[in-house]
Amino acid sequence: MARQIKKAALIYLSQGGGSYYLTDELSYDIQRRPALGLQYLSAVLEAKNVRTNIFDQTVERFDLDKLIDRLKGFDLAGFYCSDAQEAKVKVYSKKVKEALGIPVLVGGPSTLTNTDFLDYGCDVVVHGEAERTIEQLLEYYLGNIPLQDVRGITYKFNGNVVSNKAQDFIENLDALPFPDRSKVDIRSYYDFFLFGMKKPYAAMMTSRGCAYSCHFCVSHKIWGHKYRRRSVDNVIAEIDELAGKYKVKYISFHDDVFITSYAWIEEFCRKLIKKPYKIKWIAVLHPFSIPRDQERILKLMKQAGCDALSFGLQSAHPEVLKGINRHPQEAESLKQVLRLTNKFGIQTIVFYIFGLPGDTEETIKVTADYSLNCGSTFANYFVLSILRGSELEKIYLNKQVCSLPQERISELAGSASRRFYAHPKNLIRISYFLSRNPAWLFRAGLKLPSVLARIGFLNSKHN
Repeated sequence: MARQIKKAALIYLSQGGGSYYLTDELSYDIQRRPALGLQYLSAVLEAKNVRTNIFDQTVERFDLDKLIDRLKGFDLAGFYCSDAQEAKVKVYSKKVKEALGIPVLVGGPSTLTNTDFLDYGCDVVVHGEAERTIEQLLEYYLGNIPLQDVRGITYKFNGNVVSNKAQDFIENLDALPFPDRSKVDIRSYYDFFLFGMKKPYAAMMTSRGCAYSCHFCVSHKIWGHKYRRRSVDNVIAEIDELAGKYKVKYISFHDDVFITSYAWIEEFCRKLIKKPYKIKWIAVLHPFSIPRDQERILKLMKQAGCDALSFGLQSAHPEVLKGINRHPQEAESLKQVLRLTNKFGIQTIVFYIFGLPGDTEETIKVTADYSLNCGSTFANYFVLSILRGSELEKIYLNKQVCSLPQERISELAGSASRRFYAHPKNLIRISYFLSRNPAWLFRAGLKLPSVLARIGFLNSKHN
């Protein structure tokens, strides 16, 4: 039976279990990042004359009962889901379906190879990029096309799970509408782990896809191996909107790798420099992102407002790097980049993962010692979490990844973090950047326990 979708709810739940308003992880409180994917879907639906609301539990205080009450009058509910949210999304989707009987969709990284949601009130699981898929689903609900013609989805038919043909990747990203930020309070989002951050704060993506195939990651499977880049003018137009309409002062670029073309980054920086507004920004780079002309490119990025760069090195040990399909020389390459970022006053965050294949007490010590001396402003240490659909999941299914027990890996991660942030030279470097934005202390004062929890000086669980 045809069903017209006039009003759709897009839902982002906080990490954690039960019906917590937010999360029970204290360190999670220092970051509230916009649900960019839902904002893109909202823009696509609005263009199809479907009214939308975005319900973001990380910034709104609603539990399951309140959400169900607020969803009365909606024709469709769509949940975003990562691995960390899976258990909670299953509870919410089942209860929403039971209470309201409306179509329930689930999409996001956790749906990559996962159809379990179909047993928890979900009618359709959306895989990969969803902008075209959501348009096709609208046509299905209107009765214009059969469900088997909707690409990129899994559903049940006569009790059997049916997976349709994968959705094509969107080649021309300029054809996408800008994310719909009108459905959220942009002032509710922040990242207090960035000392240069100023509110209003927003997130953007200038590309999709990743040329790398790290074994712990699934990004290249979600977005594809082919790197697809928006034009500079299209990106600048979105920044114009953020600066003009929303008065944004800081942008976090969520591309997997921000620099793949020297021509693109030079054009982008030169056009941004000419703008009357002065927006600061952070982007993610690979240790090999700037193989030549490093000083010239980093200086240009600094002039264009770049005040922070993030690098996912994961390990400093060559053999461990090779074990996750990374190049053994990445650590040495990164050192050179960090030397120049310090010269130009660009903050840097380097991410490490402990417990990777081949990790031992000795290899983790190599990484911890490297992190202490490489020159980065910040260091984040994580315990390996095997993502659904990753190569590590395939290789180590029902196997132990490394010889160290999980508790010991956690201890080593906490110890490395405390050692880094207690070291005098790192405190001096952090103090320098903090002195350039003293308002951070005022804004982040109430978040200080969360900052300390993130770097291992406080228990991250609320008491």
